[in-house]
Amino acid sequence: MSRLRICSNEEMRSLDKIAETEMGIGPVLLMENAGRAATEIILREYPKAGMNEEILIFAGKGNNAGDAFVVARQLLGLGRKVRVFHLVKGTEYKGATAENFKILTKMKARLVQVSESQELEAFFDQARGPYLAIDGIIGTGLKGNLEGHFFEVVELINQYVNQVVSLDIPTGVSGDSGLVQGIAIEAALTISFGFPRLGHFLPPGANFRGKLVNVDISLPHRFSKEGDKFLLRAKAVAHKIAKKYGREDRYAHKNDFGHVLMLGGSPGRTGAIAMASLAALRMGAGLVTVGTWKSAMAELITRLPVEAMTMTIADQESNYDQYSKQIKMFSAVVIGPGLGVSPESKAMIEWLLKNYQGPVVIDADALNIIAEHALHSLCIHRKTPTVLTPHPGEMARLIQKDKEYVVQNPIESLNECIERTNAVVMLKGAATLISSPEEVMYLNHFPNSGMATAGSGDVLAGMIGGLLAQGMPGFDAAQTGVYLHSLSGSKAASKLSPRGMIATDIIKNIPLAYRELHKKYDEEEEPRMAQLL
Repeated sequence: MSRLRICSNEEMRSLDKIAETEMGIGPVLLMENAGRAATEIILREYPKAGMNEEILIFAGKGNNAGDAFVVARQLLGLGRKVRVFHLVKGTEYKGATAENFKILTKMKARLVQVSESQELEAFFDQARGPYLAIDGIIGTGLKGNLEGHFFEVVELINQYVNQVVSLDIPTGVSGDSGLVQGIAIEAALTISFGFPRLGHFLPPGANFRGKLVNVDISLPHRFSKEGDKFLLRAKAVAHKIAKKYGREDRYAHKNDFGHVLMLGGSPGRTGAIAMASLAALRMGAGLVTVGTWKSAMAELITRLPVEAMTMTIADQESNYDQYSKQIKMFSAVVIGPGLGVSPESKAMIEWLLKNYQGPVVIDADALNIIAEHALHSLCIHRKTPTVLTPHPGEMARLIQKDKEYVVQNPIESLNECIERTNAVVMLKGAATLISSPEEVMYLNHFPNSGMATAGSGDVLAGMIGGLLAQGMPGFDAAQTGVYLHSLSGSKAASKLSPRGMIATDIIKNIPLAYRELHKKYDEEEEPRMAQLL
């Protein structure tokens, strides 16, 4: 079963170089394949483009400009009207890009050098739209912020052009971080070549790409199986749940599906652990017990699903040993939602991580306690799966950096947290990153503003705990939980609108998400040639 690889800018450059030196697949051929594939996608999406009004093609420098020149030639060969604006002198182009520029010159294409933005602005003032533009200005070769007339040209394109197709990545978006380098093209469609980059999925840059289509440019197939970053996809997740962790055995007993202990809640904050417990039940856990402080128990009982059981947590460390036998009955533990950061909470977390031998999900306040008291080593020494679920603020505290560092360096932050804890770690967000000590990272891209609501993270923790209780390995449970969480949220948003969603709506749609995912198991995989992401 194929996986879709994600590359950094440097990795993609390295693959191009390997293809050239080891297989003889040189820049001219790769550029030709990229341009031809892009032209096919453009005309599929905009079949009448260039028949009446000109297609405006913007070429900056480097290979991105070369890709744009190939697209221009392909369109001209199909009888479409094209005008090419190149932002540097023709003599500055090198290699395959220069060759394709020369071909356009010999074809007597409409080539217009733009050295000052006023020249382009004058064109827009005189010409008549609507326009379709092709962005081949810089792509993934961007280093530092856009400046000078490059900045001004992007500004004019955003102001005057109706639809923009970006080649590889919208100009101005970092392929590695998704950060916007001063300004970025607002694309309706982005066509990535070979393998998509992280910047296609990470905010804020992901907001600028529009629809994303990844196309094959004839790189060796083995490249797709290498690497350490992959997009989390429905079919792969469906395979994780299809057999062993499903409910195909109609004669099974509730004990066959695990018993989750949920530890959390404090006065005024019992809703978090209540939602986590309901999510675990909806994920298929056979039994759920919720433990909270004596002072919060009366409030908690009014919020719990009727299917859940309860236990009171002792508020003195000396009393925790009384749970030594009882703790063995649980097949997974979720700790943190609504727990509070009291000395009692710290003592309880330390006791649990030292004494419980099963898988643990550490969320919310439990993460903050580990960060504040430097308890990372307690995770390192555990022999069973430990799953950490921080958002960027919690991640910053765990690795002792500021939040801005985490946002700008998500992969480095994720890896640093794994080094400190030896755990399965996710960095939650519109694009969630999930990795483990095995050094393979999956990216879940399922942006949905409706998920930005109180309790969404608590629901996710409960979902992962429910999967762990059923025996799913830690890394698989993290991936599956995150994907089903997003799919459930997507269904809730479709029914209610993102603005009207609350966290319990995600839980209500878990069964429907399961049903849809099971259907994916038997579906044929999308061909590699052109994949809509």
